[in-house]
Amino acid sequence: MESLLHAIDSALLGRWTDAKDDLRRLGDPALDGVARRLLELVSQLERAEAARTRHLATLRHEIGNPLAIAQANVEGMLDGVLERSDERLLGIQEAIEAAGALANDLPRAPREIGEAPPIRIDTFNVCALIAAEAASARGLAVSKGVELVYLACGKHYNECTMYRGDPTRVGQILRNVMINAVRYTPPGGRVEMRCDRPDGELTVVISDSGPGIGSAELPHVFEAGFRGSEAQRRVPGSGLGLAVVDQLLRRIGGNARVESIEGSGTTFVINLPAAEL
Repeated sequence: MESLLHAIDSALLGRWTDAKDDLRRLGDPALDGVARRLLELVSQLERAEAARTRHLATLRHEIGNPLAIAQANVEGMLDGVLERSDERLLGIQEAIEAAGALANDLPRAPREIGEAPPIRIDTFNVCALIAAEAASARGLAVSKGVELVYLACGKHYNECTMYRGDPTRVGQILRNVMINAVRYTPPGGRVEMRCDRPDGELTVVISDSGPGIGSAELPHVFEAGFRGSEAQRRVPGSGLGLAVVDQLLRRIGGNARVESIEGSGTTFVINLPAAEL
């Protein structure tokens, strides 16, 4: 009975391994059934706690991205390196709204690891969204001495101006990849974003002139927590951004691939399918 009580105390304190070890060591046949059920309960609580911790860490990262963009634009205008314009103020407003939309997911902590984020389908102008994300990220690029260029296709497809999808998630995907590209591009470098619709599918390509990624590391870039080589780990980051991109793309039926040669920059190719009517 003492071991059982100790296991319960450990569980209440969040010491999951100690609790499970105590329950597995119980040798009293009278308590065996109770111990098995408690072991299952402790394992469920441990998974739920891990899911909540991951959920909050990801939200902190994702909310921080648009706020970092807003801050860089405000500081750039105050320092005189960015022009004060209605367009830039609108970008700051949209970045803050994006952070607010992500904060709305806070009450919805997942019960299990890997539970999918919510998707809310709407009709919107995806060309305008891409342009706005590029304009917002440009302030962050300027603060680093990096040139950010957006090359729009200029064709104004009806499928783009009346795009069906989740604007919050599409913006999140593009923002994460752009911020990642800016952070890993040294001062004086260049980040380029372009989009087109080959074979009817919306494709966004984001390239940078950063240090590139080694061939052994390429298969791992979308893994949560992956930080790459020692040189890449010196760049501030959590290793969560590209994992979020991969998760969201899978959720909406899209995909991304990365092309890179170490020392020669990196290119992300993002395919964004529209939701069916």
